[in-house]
Amino acid sequence: MDKNIIFLGATDNYPLKFTATNSKNELVARGLLPYADRITFINSPLGLNGTTPNGALTGDKLGCAYHVFPKSRGFSLFRNLKSVFRLMKEKRIEKGQNILIMEHSYVPLYMLYTLFAKRLGYKTAVFITEWHMYFENVPVHKKIDYALFDYTFGYFTHGIMPISQLLEQKLAHFKKPMLKVPVLADFDMLTPLPYTPATSNSEYFMYCGTLGYFSVIVFIIKSYALFVKKGHQQKLKLVLNGSAERMQQVEAMIRDEGITQQVIIEQKLPFAKLLEGYQHALALLIPLRPDRQDKARFSHKIGEYLSSGRPIVTGRVGEISHYFEHRKNAFIADDYTPEAYATLLSMIANDRDLANEVGRAGRELGENSFGYQQHGQKIAAFFSNL
Repeated sequence: MDKNIIFLGATDNYPLKFTATNSKNELVARGLLPYADRITFINSPLGLNGTTPNGALTGDKLGCAYHVFPKSRGFSLFRNLKSVFRLMKEKRIEKGQNILIMEHSYVPLYMLYTLFAKRLGYKTAVFITEWHMYFENVPVHKKIDYALFDYTFGYFTHGIMPISQLLEQKLAHFKKPMLKVPVLADFDMLTPLPYTPATSNSEYFMYCGTLGYFSVIVFIIKSYALFVKKGHQQKLKLVLNGSAERMQQVEAMIRDEGITQQVIIEQKLPFAKLLEGYQHALALLIPLRPDRQDKARFSHKIGEYLSSGRPIVTGRVGEISHYFEHRKNAFIADDYTPEAYATLLSMIANDRDLANEVGRAGRELGENSFGYQQHGQKIAAFFSNL
């Protein structure tokens, strides 16, 4: 059956901006290409992000059309919404299946999208990658929006695609068809390289993330400082993006720990350079907190890390236990303490053969469990049964 598939409001100014959500949805689209007549990304009509051009932008990337709206001001939002409806109508196919893919949006927008879909004969499916009510330190108006969305969105969609087992359980009361879609990665993107560092002080552990996860970055610095106190020479490379104020706080903490010479901070790396950094790292860090938010989610970064063939260092939280085994295909801490993570770093530094084998096995697991092609086929079959 021919399929017209539209991602509506599921991306942030795609393809102008590089984000985990954009990367994930691009992989979903690539996986669906063999099963779809056409695929289109329609970004949010709000056009809020700074990367939004002054005028509307359209184009094609990897065989998928995209539409980016200018920043909406007052009545221009209505003009953008009219354009969304027009695009959905133009893309619709008469003989075949029309699918609208969404993620979390402001509830009024989400309801409008579902009304557009009903009027134009689209089946709808929603990706759920977070339980938004678990977010902390958010304004009251966002808390209200998150509550309304999390507890009602499922009544207005035909299918739900959660990222984790915990989210499957929380969404079961909607009694809608569900397909769990984990993190996805392109394992053809990178070829693992033989690990041959010149000296131990040229080796490094690497973390990539936003300064929005400030508490995690603080945790990594404290863990690494303990590792250094054990006499190890490997460095820590932090690839960070975020506010200047937060960056200054990170730099101050590194100074306070006395590890300024051992920590490398990089910002705004081109994607190719980021991948190169993964390939040459001794190990890749992605600590998970034992809180509700991390138990519900499944970081897209894990798929990227695994594609490099280097081992990941993480915690026994959420989806990790469903896929990974300690010392077999990942290094997994049972406790969220700097001491536990420092012990794992020492284990890796002291046994590179083990690190290499765990990295190889991690990539093999990723190819079997997180390859975008196999999940594209599953998602297409899921849509056919909506």
